[in-house]
Amino acid sequence: MWARFRSFACATALVAVSLNPRGADAFVRGVATDTQNPDALTPPLSWSTSCEPANIYLNGFTEMTPDEVAKSIAAAAAAWGPDQVNCSSSTGDAGRGHPYFEIISQFATGSPPAPAPDGNNTIVFQTKSWDQSPDALAYAKPWYQPSGDIIDVDIEINAVPGRGYVLANLDPGSPLEQHDQTQFDLQALMTHEFGHFLGLAHTCMGEGYGMGSDDSNEPPPGSTDSYGQPIPTCTQGPPDAEAVQAAAVMWYTVDPGVIAKRILTADDARGVCAVYSPAAPNIPACAQNSPDDGCNCDAFGQGPRSLVAPGLVALALLVGTRRRREA
Repeated sequence: MWARFRSFACATALVAVSLNPRGADAFVRGVATDTQNPDALTPPLSWSTSCEPANIYLNGFTEMTPDEVAKSIAAAAAAWGPDQVNCSSSTGDAGRGHPYFEIISQFATGSPPAPAPDGNNTIVFQTKSWDQSPDALAYAKPWYQPSGDIIDVDIEINAVPGRGYVLANLDPGSPLEQHDQTQFDLQALMTHEFGHFLGLAHTCMGEGYGMGSDDSNEPPPGSTDSYGQPIPTCTQGPPDAEAVQAAAVMWYTVDPGVIAKRILTADDARGVCAVYSPAAPNIPACAQNSPDDGCNCDAFGQGPRSLVAPGLVALALLVGTRRRREA
């Protein structure tokens, strides 16, 4: 199963995203905040590696088949990778480049470990209890060093029975809602979560920052986006002026029954290219990767790394009117 799953993660057929410069919208970087020293510098988050495995723990989850879960998560990871994203000429290679970072998802056996800065990136379906907001679909916890170097990301998915909705694979032709069940597309949800995995924040400013945790899904108050513009406030029905931000995968909500946010907007793609530019110097392990190369990674990044200063990031997707906020 691992060989098939790994291959699918690299070769999923999605429409490639090409970046054309636009000025009305932009991406937002997550930052390495320090709640003990709020005046300290806040370097942006990123991985110093170029391939990272993410271990999936079904943990008794049965709303979808293992094959559906494998496909959904692998395709979500591939949406951010070199096979799907074309970077603009601002990377210095006349627009022929692709981000070098790849997420390789795989099933794991046994009981899921507790979230910890142990160098083990996990995706856990929480089927017994949900300790986060009851309105949250998922919750991602990056751990990082003061430099902003991400060393581990743990993602939890709310899969507790009786929560009022189900997770599904909403590919065209899949069964529609039955028995009044609200369905959220797992692939769209995980595409958003993998944006946080890579170090991107929401394209709007919510109310979670500074509430006792390093809430790096939202930049500090007063921050600006990649164009130096004020970041709009997260609202259930964004005004027309913020429609582009709201269309981004990294906006804070996802709608039930919708798959549009499986595919990156130009600004989502601009974000991953800015962080993992093909023109960047000293590209680590997977520098040889290019579109359709079969993910010939030399290594899946480094092993467990010592934690200098952990940052726990609560990346939660909250509910709107039949909408859920993404973490």
